[in-house]
Amino acid sequence: MVRFDVSALTKARLGTSLILDVNTGPQSLSDLEADFFRGTVRMIRVQGGLLAQGTVESRLGLECVRCLEPFSLPITLELEETFRLPGTKPRQDAPYAVGEDGWLDLAPMLREQCWLAIPMKPLCRPNCKGLCPRCGANLNLEPCTCKELEGDPRLALLKELLR
Repeated sequence: MVRFDVSALTKARLGTSLILDVNTGPQSLSDLEADFFRGTVRMIRVQGGLLAQGTVESRLGLECVRCLEPFSLPITLELEETFRLPGTKPRQDAPYAVGEDGWLDLAPMLREQCWLAIPMKPLCRPNCKGLCPRCGANLNLEPCTCKELEGDPRLALLKELLR
């Protein structure tokens, strides 16, 4: 869990700040696995909430879209988000809130930012060769023993015309 006691900051005057040192081990964020979170987040008391600003690094466990092998993707998250104070109504510009007990849970925000940092097609490496479409061999590990595609037999007559 990535939780911090910010109860003193919720009652402080505007402009008061607090530095949070984020340093966790493996985290399970619902449908996403992170090896760690490391960085600093500055919490600033602003009108209507707490502004979180900082940089957090992590490494996510993903699956390559070409070869389907698991791999780790290093990411850097640039954070800037406002947390509502306890007892205030939800607002569209501040979807996260400090708990009634004064504790701030960064996990929902980190989860969202991690999803935004993942590329549309995550690859284990840029030159990943993927899987053979016929036999399923991982072309990064072994050469394929399949014959070259001969084409659709229904189009054989057209192939003869092109010779």
